[in-house]
Amino acid sequence: MPDQFEILARFLERFGDEVEGREVGDPGDDTRARLKQLARGELPEAEQAELFARLNRNPEWIAWLAREVKAMRAGN
Repeated sequence: MPDQFEILARFLERFGDEVEGREVGDPGDDTRARLKQLARGELPEAEQAELFARLNRNPEWIAWLAREVKAMRAGN
């Protein structure tokens, strides 16, 4: 039975250039503006699907959006 480190080493040799991490962070300025529009119910429906897809690819942004919604609610 191959050693687990051998398996990992072979995997990295084969796919190493394709395997990379993603930096976790807040959305950029343009995305933040669109998320704020979404939170206020002002984002056009035609743009919502693309923004939801971006949220799906960047789930850490959902926490940012939730904080924004809470801040809006606290302001009312």
